[in-house]
Amino acid sequence: MAGRSSLSVEQRAAAVGLFDDGWADRAVATRLGVSRPAVARLYGRWRVRGGAALVSKPSRRVFTVEFKLEVVRRFLAGETKTDLACEFDLSSPKL
Repeated sequence: MAGRSSLSVEQRAAAVGLFDDGWADRAVATRLGVSRPAVARLYGRWRVRGGAALVSKPSRRVFTVEFKLEVVRRFLAGETKTDLACEFDLSSPKL
């Protein structure tokens, strides 16, 4: 996981545990007393990758223009960001 996160390793692990128990990002941020945007980003990754959201990817992937256009077309056609991130093995729906 990137060193630039405002959440500590322990806070990220606790958040993922709460997500696994059915908690949503707002409730987790309140429970842990941390920034909601940071928890929301982690929650998005967790929805795509589950517990693997805590694992760093070794390198940045490079996507072709054609790949990006296909994903954007499908998003504009009504598919959700989370579904597309899962299907194309993206690290986050925000990507």
